[in-house]
Amino acid sequence: MNLGKAVSLYAGIVSILLLAVAPLHAADEGARRIVKSDGIEIELFEYGKGPETLIMAAGNGRPAAQLGDLAKGIAATGTRVITYNYRSLGASTGQIDNLTLHDYANDVWRVADALGVDRVHLAGKTYGNRVVRAASQDKPDRALSVILIGAGGEQLPSPETRALYERYLDPTTPKAEWMTLQGQLMYAPGHEHLAALDAEQGEYPVLAAAQVKASDATPKDQWASGGTAPMLVMTCLLDRVAVPESALIVAKSRPNAWLVGLPGCGHNMLNERGEDLVRLMAEFIARTSKRP
Repeated sequence: MNLGKAVSLYAGIVSILLLAVAPLHAADEGARRIVKSDGIEIELFEYGKGPETLIMAAGNGRPAAQLGDLAKGIAATGTRVITYNYRSLGASTGQIDNLTLHDYANDVWRVADALGVDRVHLAGKTYGNRVVRAASQDKPDRALSVILIGAGGEQLPSPETRALYERYLDPTTPKAEWMTLQGQLMYAPGHEHLAALDAEQGEYPVLAAAQVKASDATPKDQWASGGTAPMLVMTCLLDRVAVPESALIVAKSRPNAWLVGLPGCGHNMLNERGEDLVRLMAEFIARTSKRP
């Protein structure tokens, strides 16, 4: 990790935390379209216009709507942002059984190809960061940068958290229990009520369980490094699922990586630190842009 860049970014984070939090800038709702390729249909949403394109992948079993506010905020800074629904969600189709992370990575490049862009910035929320790491590692010449929102996979959470997460992924778990688990697992203490926002977007435990199997079926060395593009690794210091130690290991394992630890938030930092994420991601995209 480049120490000079890390210090510079840390100073920026301190400044952010000392300032009053400004509201996310609104942008138009994402323009919807369907991408068709090899018998698969991917529903995507386009926010804003700009010389750079950012494609974002949502969390485990989560819809594109999870990233809507973040996409609007980044689009307002002058970057075109694309979110999309995983297979089986919304209007997206395609099998979800017997897949690997490479299949999900190929869907990312299907979206880029349909948009007519060769090189893009990639960002993934929790499980989505495995998808974009695989996409970047599969086609490193096409990734301008990689942004990990809640990076995990290097160090296991506690046995208690693992047991709760297994129950959370069980499609037979009653909705009321799922809501309780959502608050416990995804948010910092005191923020559990934000689970209601996730429920509004919909719960998709069948996809979530299938995605875990896809990750387990993919050798770690085929996705973990995330290719060679500059990487921003962001973690919340109270994340009990993707524990912060994992983010540190990811950042230390590759060159040209920036590491950010945000206080007072858990696994679903989107609803806890949305304004900070917009600022950090927009700055990183500007710094790693292909523009001169």
